[in-house]
Amino acid sequence: MLNLPITDSRGQVLLITTAIRDHAFDAVTCSPRTDGGFGFSRLYHLLDKPYDLEALTAACAETVARDEVCVMPSQVSSRWRVLLTPTIRSREQGTRNRAARLMKDLFNASQAPGVEAIWLLITHFCYAIKYPEVHVAGILDALDGLKHDSFLRLRVLGFEVNGKHAA
Repeated sequence: MLNLPITDSRGQVLLITTAIRDHAFDAVTCSPRTDGGFGFSRLYHLLDKPYDLEALTAACAETVARDEVCVMPSQVSSRWRVLLTPTIRSREQGTRNRAARLMKDLFNASQAPGVEAIWLLITHFCYAIKYPEVHVAGILDALDGLKHDSFLRLRVLGFEVNGKHAA
């Protein structure tokens, strides 16, 4: 398990962790998929039932088309705020920059009025077959940039990862 504390310029600590069962998250992000793929099964478990499939499909499509994070309305889940973050499939070098940009976008969305997450769970890696090295590097690039400013309210950033990558 990974438990890595990092400190921002104001002395606030953000814990990056894969020990997600040790935390109660108030916000979660997942892939914007409603096509029956793995992302949908993750999204499906995050929402209260019944949900409006047409509205959910539209939100997913808009997230992908705009290539930015979407904050779902608060009524979609009584457990946590749900954010949709585009999935990056490529492992090319430019992917690292895109991952960094999306991580910054996710951070900003997680701290937006009405969300203001303290504990954020990222579920994108729970079904990863190969370790997403370039994606993780981009996320770390974004966090390195953010630590020079402030993590605001965010105190825990959890990563749900495939068990074979957690060791």
